[in-house]
Amino acid sequence: MAPKVTVLIPVFNRERFVDEAIRSVIDQDFDDFELLLVDDGSTDGTPNILEAWKQRDPRVVVVRSPTNQGIPGALNLGLAHARGTYVARLDSDDFMMPRRLAEQAAVLDARSEVALVSCAYDIIDIEGNHLRTWKGDEPHEVAVFLLNFFNVIGGGGQVMFRLAEVREEGGYSPEFSTSDDYDLWVRLLRRGRLETLPFVGMTKRTHGEQSWRWYADVRRGNWVKIMRSSLEPHLRRALRDDEIDALITVWRHDRRLGVAKIADDVMLEAFARFLDAVPDRALRACARRRIALQWYLAARHLARRGHPLGAMEYLARSARWLIRRAAATV
Repeated sequence: MAPKVTVLIPVFNRERFVDEAIRSVIDQDFDDFELLLVDDGSTDGTPNILEAWKQRDPRVVVVRSPTNQGIPGALNLGLAHARGTYVARLDSDDFMMPRRLAEQAAVLDARSEVALVSCAYDIIDIEGNHLRTWKGDEPHEVAVFLLNFFNVIGGGGQVMFRLAEVREEGGYSPEFSTSDDYDLWVRLLRRGRLETLPFVGMTKRTHGEQSWRWYADVRRGNWVKIMRSSLEPHLRRALRDDEIDALITVWRHDRRLGVAKIADDVMLEAFARFLDAVPDRALRACARRRIALQWYLAARHLARRGHPLGAMEYLARSARWLIRRAAATV
């Protein structure tokens, strides 16, 4: 019989980490799964590790690409072979925490309106030292609004979704060699709700071998395209290039000065649309606080890099977003 969950892990030259990733899945307290490992043309010892696990556990399935396609291509190859009703993602240098599969599958079982289940995750360095915890715990309506500016859900390895719905969306877009998860969340959450569970379900490593570190210019271009695809329908108008650049400065900290007003004007305009669509005061307050936090984080970033005047301007804008009457007069 087909398993309830396919755990999908794309792998490329991860002989150092992939064994721990696999073991974290095998040791879950939920066993109705297949572990689908997509070897994306590895040239190190990765294929031998995957084959050893395949021989050891019948739930392990290995699919190989003869060449390196990149993450979106490897993920789509995995989606084509997946047999589960649900797909849980994990990256090959990360590992799952206990309970994750059971908790996320239970949500999708019980709530047909949920399209994406996420959770918090810890971030560690190469030595295993804890750096921070990513929560991404904004309610659905607020998260969808904030996706206009940034991937507030976080990376792609801590989520579970329905296989059929992602296939209907066309899977991961090959247009985005990075930020492919951000693009998919924008599309997927147009058809269903996000539920973020309040526990740490994954540990994510940060290290120098990660692919996103190699594609800074490509990533920026992808952010521009994804933000346009999300924010322009929300605003019901085309965005100017300087508006996109200003938003990236605030949400991605690229240290450009003199663009705060442009970014703030767009966010105020977008927030006005949000107010029209979402009457709930608690959700409005949550969105306002998160934008205020972003201005604060950007201010701290500027201060640390020797731009005190720019930091002061950002702090003033953060305070403005926290004043209740500001939201009422947008």
